[in-house]
Amino acid sequence: MRRRGIVIEKTDKEVVVEIQDPARTCGSCKGCIRIAPDRPPEDYIVRMRNTRNQYEIGDEVIVDGEIGPLIKAVVVLYGIPFVSLFIGYLVTRLITGSDPQAGLGGVAGLLLGAVAARKITRRFFDREPDFRIVARACS
Repeated sequence: MRRRGIVIEKTDKEVVVEIQDPARTCGSCKGCIRIAPDRPPEDYIVRMRNTRNQYEIGDEVIVDGEIGPLIKAVVVLYGIPFVSLFIGYLVTRLITGSDPQAGLGGVAGLLLGAVAARKITRRFFDREPDFRIVARACS
């Protein structure tokens, strides 16, 4: 996932980049949904290696981050509750033989799946994603 940022601090081996909020960068359409609600909607700061020492303070750069954990999190967030809904319905239907009770079992399965999915998903966001500078941005 590529974002635009500005180098705000520089040391011998690291640069500090302020990554701009995507809503501000793309026209504030509010089409983006935040997966990690604990992060504030404004810009955030990341520290990256600058081994070649080629970026200076004030440079606009394109930053690339990991998207794999995000995709896994979305699959888990939607997949586990969906599957547990049907498992809850099926198990309750086989045990009781009643459709209304099976419906309640499906709802219970959905809720249990949602709680489990949330706990699993939080593991994917236990650390900040790794970012790297891929290019200077054109002004």
